[in-house]
Amino acid sequence: MKLRFSSGSQQFEEDITTSVYPFLEQLCDAVRVLHDGYIDEKIRLLIGAPECDLCLRAAAGSSQAVLNLSFWPDHKRSVLSPERSVFRFESKRQEIVSPFVAALRSLRLRVSDAIFEREYGAPFPAAAYARLMQRAQ
Repeated sequence: MKLRFSSGSQQFEEDITTSVYPFLEQLCDAVRVLHDGYIDEKIRLLIGAPECDLCLRAAAGSSQAVLNLSFWPDHKRSVLSPERSVFRFESKRQEIVSPFVAALRSLRLRVSDAIFEREYGAPFPAAAYARLMQRAQ
């Protein structure tokens, strides 16, 4: 699996051979809220080594939002040292929401429920996905 974020000259790309945390339901809900609500959400994308957190932040009433990606090459997180941010993007909410919606639509079209459950060990979060897509209309 390849994890890739890019914006202009800023890029982060990592080949991942680790456990994927069952984050998809949380991600769908967070992206739905990011459309126009207050959000300060940290979503763990990967567990093991490496580890990765996706942070979405936006103030109520603000059209701007922040996406931040923190990455640890191993499981050694410390409360004494700050998160290692490898990617940060601040922009209009829709510029952050749209790529996630497109990627999730693509995933839903390409991967059957059976394959998804076999690969990720959990069913596809159909209800959270439907709520997001309803909001994304």
